[in-house]
Amino acid sequence: MKKFSAAFALLCALIATLAGTAGAHTSSRGPAASAGPIVFGVADDTGKYAEDGGAWFNAQLAGANLHEERWTLQYKGDPTSIAELPFLERAAPQAEKDGVKVELALYGGTDDGNTHAADFCAWAGLVAQTVQKWGITDLIVWNEPNTGLYWKGAGTNPSVPATYEALLANCYDTIKAANPAAVVIGFGLSPRKGTPSQIAPIPFIQAVGDAYKASGRKAPIMDEMSVHPYPNPNNPTDSPDVGYPDPSNYGIPNLDRVKQAVYDAFNGTGQPTTLNGLMLVLDEVGWQTDTTSYPQYIHGENVKAVSEATQTQYLQTATEKYFACDPTIATVNWFLLVDESTRDGKDSSGATVGGGWQSGLLTAGGKGVSTPKQAYSALAADWAAGRGACRGKQIAWKPNGSATGKGGKAPKGGKKTTHGKPGTKPSNGKSGTKTSGTSAGPGKGPGKGADKGPGKGAGHGTSGKPGKP
Repeated sequence: MKKFSAAFALLCALIATLAGTAGAHTSSRGPAASAGPIVFGVADDTGKYAEDGGAWFNAQLAGANLHEERWTLQYKGDPTSIAELPFLERAAPQAEKDGVKVELALYGGTDDGNTHAADFCAWAGLVAQTVQKWGITDLIVWNEPNTGLYWKGAGTNPSVPATYEALLANCYDTIKAANPAAVVIGFGLSPRKGTPSQIAPIPFIQAVGDAYKASGRKAPIMDEMSVHPYPNPNNPTDSPDVGYPDPSNYGIPNLDRVKQAVYDAFNGTGQPTTLNGLMLVLDEVGWQTDTTSYPQYIHGENVKAVSEATQTQYLQTATEKYFACDPTIATVNWFLLVDESTRDGKDSSGATVGGGWQSGLLTAGGKGVSTPKQAYSALAADWAAGRGACRGKQIAWKPNGSATGKGGKAPKGGKKTTHGKPGTKPSNGKSGTKTSGTSAGPGKGPGKGADKGPGKGAGHGTSGKPGKP
């Protein structure tokens, strides 16, 4: 009966959400709105694992006027140690020296959020305490919790959104206790429900909001919100102007659905919406390019790819028409800077290593091998211009059916942590070199792998990006 009640409650939340957002396009183009700066960078772990600490990688970033790199960091079951600390100790000081802002995406095993939330959040606090000396303050709590690949039970267990809300609240308090200046970023939201092991993102937001309200919490659970507006994996060559027809999913032109869902979920509570302070972080987005003319790649491509000229056009449209014009977007991190050399997520022996993405601005290979794709130089001026890259009027958004466009009250402060002090700093280990497989971080890719077996999205790859179920 309890399981039935929970399922029924989630269904009601889903219906209410779709009633408020289905067909709603409440974004418009208006006079220039007040907007803070926007930062363009990449989601790529290459610099984190580089033996030179990322010096070459950071120089390539600078060449395209990109100023941020998002790294992944995985919890390995011990709240008192950071498994990849040697890599951080080598690469983080180099990034700080080179003026590159680092953002960390923290995640654990699929069941850690369900059964080990307190330990995971204690570890997140340790990370926040450790990395602040290198100027790293931006921390994403989990990756795509609405997918079964990263959260056990997503798509089948109606309690998953509430469990994620509890984890995010716990981690918010613990991270803020470790470093009050930290920026806690929630969700890391997958853009669609494509398989039974996924929860559609718009209903997921609403269900998290329902859990937040039911908890009685008055403090926020996030300072910013991470979203991944990839094109539909059924049509991976879609342009930025093509979103998702299903209103429970979202793409680049459907970000008003996310804003509406956040408003419906949190308006009038202690958690800000995009109307009163919440900013969006697009920490993953990109299109794979055709690499058949380059010798350094292995195996055949297993999804549709675009030409380098089309990639340039798509990134330009996304930048100039959408991202630079949206005052609620604080950060855009393209996935990737440097291509992965395997097109199908398998190494030269045929073993599955995951990844297999060719969406970078540089070809694969690294120093002495990688060469710039067309977009690398073509978009450099736009990325340097930031908000100035907007070629039209600013995007203005108001809630569907709202005449005032006013949000709820801004929070007055955070809630004191209930977890006490973070664990002690682990002893320094020896710096090692990255190996393929699980030590390299999660693999990546909508549509390549899915629930049907290995591919881009199964296993682990050099990019360090979690894959898609």
